[in-house]
Amino acid sequence: MRTHWLSSCLVLLITTLAVAQKNTQGISGQVLWKAGNFMPTIGTKASVPKAVPVVREVYIYALTNDKQVDAGEDAGFYQKVNSKLVRKVKTDKKGRFSVTLPVGYYSVFTKEEKGLYANLFDDAMNINPVQVQKRRWTKMDVVVDYQAVY
Repeated sequence: MRTHWLSSCLVLLITTLAVAQKNTQGISGQVLWKAGNFMPTIGTKASVPKAVPVVREVYIYALTNDKQVDAGEDAGFYQKVNSKLVRKVKTDKKGRFSVTLPVGYYSVFTKEEKGLYANLFDDAMNINPVQVQKRRWTKMDVVVDYQAVY
């Protein structure tokens, strides 16, 4: 009897979560850290380092152009973002994050010691852009690679 009750509760919980996710939208993904030499090698069996999940704060701003930021001295770092901060979320131990957002376009940064970090741009120079569509979850992995060489 108790097993049946627990099974029923589990099915209800899973169904509720599935329905809730169907009726919402946002971004989910993982923050990955890359450091070291990722240059291709010929004739050697050098091991290439791997990206590893990391705990970080993820800052989601309204879509931000390179003209709307105060850049730091190092490439990819920003001291001030002059657009609206929409959400801030912390990843779990495996670098995973999930955040509900209204439909729209956003820029995603991670918080680092030297400032906010993002190093991808679209053709209009919008920084690390992502689109959220109605009732869809956009998967976005964020790579923090300022200590990597390619």
